[in-house]
Amino acid sequence: MNVKELPFSEEVLSIFKEWGIEEFYPPQAEAIPLALDGKNLVLSIPTAAGKSLVAYIAILHKLLKEGGKALYVVPLKALAREKYEELQSFKKIGFKIALSTGDLDESDPRLGRYDIIVCTSEKADSLLRHGASWLKEVKVLVVDEIHLINDSTRGPTLEIVIARLRLMNRDIQIVALSATIKNADELAKWLNAELVKSNWRPVPLKEGVCYNGLIEFTDGTKKILLVDTKKGVIPALVIDSITEGGQVLVFVNTRRSTVALAKKLANEIKKLLNEEEKKQLKKISNDILKGEAEPTIVGETLAKCIENGVAFHNAGLSSFQRRIVERKFREHIIKCIVATPTLAAGVNIPARRVIIRDLWRYDPLFGMRPIPILEYKQQAGRAGRPRYDRIGEAIVAINNERQKDQILYGYLLSDTEPIYSKLGTESALRMHLLSAISTNIANSVKDIYDFIIASMHSKQI
Repeated sequence: MNVKELPFSEEVLSIFKEWGIEEFYPPQAEAIPLALDGKNLVLSIPTAAGKSLVAYIAILHKLLKEGGKALYVVPLKALAREKYEELQSFKKIGFKIALSTGDLDESDPRLGRYDIIVCTSEKADSLLRHGASWLKEVKVLVVDEIHLINDSTRGPTLEIVIARLRLMNRDIQIVALSATIKNADELAKWLNAELVKSNWRPVPLKEGVCYNGLIEFTDGTKKILLVDTKKGVIPALVIDSITEGGQVLVFVNTRRSTVALAKKLANEIKKLLNEEEKKQLKKISNDILKGEAEPTIVGETLAKCIENGVAFHNAGLSSFQRRIVERKFREHIIKCIVATPTLAAGVNIPARRVIIRDLWRYDPLFGMRPIPILEYKQQAGRAGRPRYDRIGEAIVAINNERQKDQILYGYLLSDTEPIYSKLGTESALRMHLLSAISTNIANSVKDIYDFIIASMHSKQI
């Protein structure tokens, strides 16, 4: 299936041509006819396989045909900003695009003037609670990273946003986007949606473990690092990829670790830079410093790291700093980013090689706990830059051979966990039910039953 087959005018098709899109990937080609038919859709495919484009086509088709509004719900402010900037292309055909991620204490009536509104799930919940009248005009609801329904803290809010909008707008079209998950069929059943599920990727992925200078991949191949490993396996893996013309993402589990490791890698990466690269990086470093109203230690540290070809990415950066880091990495100027796992949750920053250092994370209630397989898969899925890389590599750095089988069979060769509604916890159910009653969503016992039945929780108990 190619772009010319879409039922759009030449003016609309020109947007896709500007994006460099002529033909669709196989999962997109399967999903797009369903979206154009107005069907609810659950698209469960790997990172970088083109989920967002399907959602954009659904929005364009519905709004051009019927009018109304589209609501694009994402989990992170950084991801909201990215989608907002991508959707700016639709301004040329008359659509007004809004971004709303801030104040949760008002209905934000200005949003009623826009056609496509991008927001976080918390903001969408706030708009529903405050009775934003324009929500009744929403014809298309896009839910990005819908598997986060499984998150015990944020999942209930996302689930209730979907349930309430379905009750409010009975004919709403829902496009739910997710990484590959085990029980995507249950999500589709809940949403009365068609399911498109695939493991197809635009760039094949090799997953492996590395110890003592040796990478062992799950396909049985091995690679010996021809780089000195005395300063650690992660610097060696980074240098190995950069010298071959690749870029690298390194995932660690804390903000502090992103900074510490970036500073360590900067000392090695700067030796690989040519004069032109040093000049470009120096300018970016200066832009980071000039962009701050007042100098901060974080800004100065980030600028120094960037000058040497590496950046860190965590929730402590300002939105301005994050945007520069992400943009200059996409432009292949920054060679390496050391990040917390939030970067893997949707933001489109692929690299030739992804290195995962930490498969454990501190939980204040239980101490150190292994991360979910789905979280590992999202990090690994960032490996492979479409149009730039023939193959992507996701490598877990381990300390010794004894860990190899544990990591291989516990993560690399395992299926992701099924996702389950977390609305059943007493505190979450009480809060959202009282909210529905106080905002006149549920005015009778029957309304309360309808409200509960509309949730995914009711389908899984």
